[in-house]
Amino acid sequence: MDGTKRRNQRRSHRLSVRLTFTLVAKAGGKEITISAESINLSKSGMRLRTEAQLSSGQTVEVTLMEGTPHPIVARVVWAATPTDPNKYEFGLEYLTPPPRPV
Repeated sequence: MDGTKRRNQRRSHRLSVRLTFTLVAKAGGKEITISAESINLSKSGMRLRTEAQLSSGQTVEVTLMEGTPHPIVARVVWAATPTDPNKYEFGLEYLTPPPRPV
């Protein structure tokens, strides 16, 4: 899908923001904690970069390392092919609302 078509399908405006997050995901019956950096945020989701691979459809808990009191539950809606080794990008859709407007 080209970038123009993807932008036209977006439900919300994206805001380029670099923040550090912690993701908690289940893998092989265990919970794993992953460090991630945001690329952009919106009212309905975010684009993240991690050193770990996630799968489309996977549910994760996202916590802002700077002190978000409650994690946001989100679903991986797309995964990009890494451009650098160990640098994966993902699109997340919030399943619970963010704690404050973006």
